[in-house]
Formats: sequence, C-alpha cells, structure tokens
Amino acid sequence: MTLTILSTQSEAIKKYVKERMQREAEELGFDPYGDTQQQAFEREVRELEQQSLDHPEIDWEVKYWELAGHR
Repeated sequence: MTLTILSTQSEAIKKYVKERMQREAEELGFDPYGDTQQQAFEREVRELEQQSLDHPEIDWEVKYWELAGHR
C-alpha cells in the first residue's frame, strides 16, 4: 500500500476501511469491489483522511473498535 499519511488518524482510518470492506464482502458472499478493491480502498481512505482533517474530533480508532465489535 502506498498511501500517504495525512493525519494522526491515518493508521486507524486504514484499519477502519479494511474492516468495513471485509464485512461487506462477508455479508454479500463475494468481493463487492472485484479487481478494483485496492482502488476502492485508497479512495475511501483519502475521503476519510479529508474528513479527519476537516473534523479532527473524530476518533477513528473508536470507530474501528465499534465496527469490529459488532461481529
């Protein structure tokens, strides 16, 4: 992965997106992104990075644990 770290939340954002994409794949029974999974991952990480910069109060580590805890 060659994503640039934009904020202090970058690693948590990456974990959150990866978990969410894995959940979608499991729920649907297949890979919803096909061959473009890496591109979809990078696009979503960039969008959440921007959201994190705009709203620094968002704690992505907490969001990740909330998502992962609902398995």
